[in-house]
This record gives sequence, structure tokens and C-alpha cells, in this order.
Amino acid sequence: MRNASKIFYLPFLARLSKAQAISLIRYLMQQAEPLDWDAFLRILVENTPRYREEMMTVAEQLKLMGRNLGLQEGLKEGLQEGLQEGLQRGRSEGHKEGRSEQAREIARNMLALGLNRVTIESVTGLSREDLSALADTGVPAGR
Repeated sequence: MRNASKIFYLPFLARLSKAQAISLIRYLMQQAEPLDWDAFLRILVENTPRYREEMMTVAEQLKLMGRNLGLQEGLKEGLQEGLQEGLQRGRSEGHKEGRSEQAREIARNMLALGLNRVTIESVTGLSREDLSALADTGVPAGR
């Protein structure tokens, strides 16, 4: 179908009945390789003036179909990208939370051993406020 534009200049287009013209378009939409639809419809309208209005309606439908397909593909890609980004963020936040929980656990153990708070802050990276909150909760060290 690469030479579709040459085919549609043939005089037989002017002799097509309305049903034949519509059947031709439907057939090409379903069976043909991707065409330059704008060029195809322009040639068809130029060679079948009796059905100009019907051809323009078909052209509008084709444009709408193209837009809908593009929208669907865009939504699909956007959803996929969003899921990937969400998974990555979730993993990152989970790792961060895990490291924070591990630091709190180590700090609890160090507090239970009676180590200096400045040393605990230095080793765990917890702030003075975080360490005070751990000490105030009185939560025993794990293990």
C-alpha cells in the first residue's frame, strides 16, 4: 500500500457509489498498512465530489479515533511511569525508615548499657531530641 496515493488518482474513484466508497474506506482502515490518512482522504474527496460530506465525516471519525488511540497510549505510558516512580519512592522511603529504625534500636541498646549520650548521638546519627524521646519512652532494647 506504499503507493496508495497513485492508486487513488485513478478515474474509477469518481464512479464509486456511496456504499462502495464507504466500503473501500472501511476495508482500507482494517486491512491496509499504515497510510498517510490525511493525504488519502484528501485524494478521495477530490476524486469523489458527490460524497464530499460523507468523506469529511469519515475524516473526522478517523481523527477522533487517532486522538483516542494517542490518549490511550499516553495514559498507559503515564500510568507505567507513575507506577515505576511510586515503587522507587516506596523502596527509597522504606530503606530510609529501616535505617532510622535500626539507628533507634542501636541507641536503645547503647542507652541500656549506660553509654554516654554524646557517644550514642555520634554513633547512631540521632539528634539529641530523638535520643531524649527514646530515653523518655523507656522502651527496652530488643534481643
